[in-house]
Amino acid sequence: MVYDLDTIHRPAAWRRLTGPLEAASDALVRVDERLARAEPVLADGARARAHLLDAQAALHLDGELVALEDLVLHEAAMDVRRPTLALGRAVAVLAERRRLAAAAPGRAFSGAGWTLTAGPEPDAEEDDAKWDEEDSGKETDPAQTEDVPYAAIDRLLARTRRTLADCEVGAPVPRPATDDPGAAWRTVLDEASDLPAVLSAAIALDAWLVLDPAPRAGHRGPLAAAALLRARGKAVAHLPALALGLRDGRARWSRALPLTERLAVLLGAVEASGRLMGRDLDRLALAREVMLRACTGRRRTSRLPHLVDLFVGSPLVTVASAARALSVTPQAVEAMLAELGSARPRELTERRRYRAWGIV
Repeated sequence: MVYDLDTIHRPAAWRRLTGPLEAASDALVRVDERLARAEPVLADGARARAHLLDAQAALHLDGELVALEDLVLHEAAMDVRRPTLALGRAVAVLAERRRLAAAAPGRAFSGAGWTLTAGPEPDAEEDDAKWDEEDSGKETDPAQTEDVPYAAIDRLLARTRRTLADCEVGAPVPRPATDDPGAAWRTVLDEASDLPAVLSAAIALDAWLVLDPAPRAGHRGPLAAAALLRARGKAVAHLPALALGLRDGRARWSRALPLTERLAVLLGAVEASGRLMGRDLDRLALAREVMLRACTGRRRTSRLPHLVDLFVGSPLVTVASAARALSVTPQAVEAMLAELGSARPRELTERRRYRAWGIV
């Protein structure tokens, strides 16, 4: 399977990509700078909601519908409906995105980091099992078996000697499979490493969608491109929600389009992700300002402003969680909710008991 990048080096292709590339870079850098300068409660709240929205969008791109309220309530073990298989997949995508955002930039592409494709090569795994089975019949020194790294090195050296011996007798030299999608995707990633960061991320995402290196984990394509933007320093304060940008972008990606047009669509998705992140940050700032107006004239010791920040920083708040966070009684939380009045966030469970509120 071949992925040719020669097309984008032509002058016509660069002229086609210059506008979308500049718009995507500006939108991404602008929202990242806004998050870096925003108050911590607003930045944390925007990032927390971006994780939820991106996980929901990743399932939508696969044809699965998951309500955002269901995902938020399931996270808090407060389901109002029976959980579905799609909801379980969304929870797994959400957990993977959070792990990636919490890791150091670039760890996703390190040897000890996040596995972007499937596990080890089947041939190597079979060889290890075969030679381990043969070695198990031999007598071993207990002191040697305790040192696992040396045992692995011994197996590698033994396999190398066997390969050299086969070459001496005329056996065909084993070559890496050229049709391996994972290897092909990593090759494209290396070839695009000298291009601008946003364009390199768009190429990585396009190659993922075309080559499909992990058929059972298609959501990792946007995550890999977002991790690349973070590793290249274009998104320091957040992990871009590229699945959300793909879903809500102005144009639709299609394998049938030429490479230049596909990349223009993906650059538009990067721009859309930055624009949507900025819009959500504005929404949270406005909601916080409206709720803080209800705190005017309160005592300095009032916990109501802290409850407002709890609503902004967390997608879901219950009476019990607010009581623990604010070190007050549940009755005090109920009283503060009543004081917020119409500025209080929407109730998500639509029931009288075990209620939850949130800005989602």
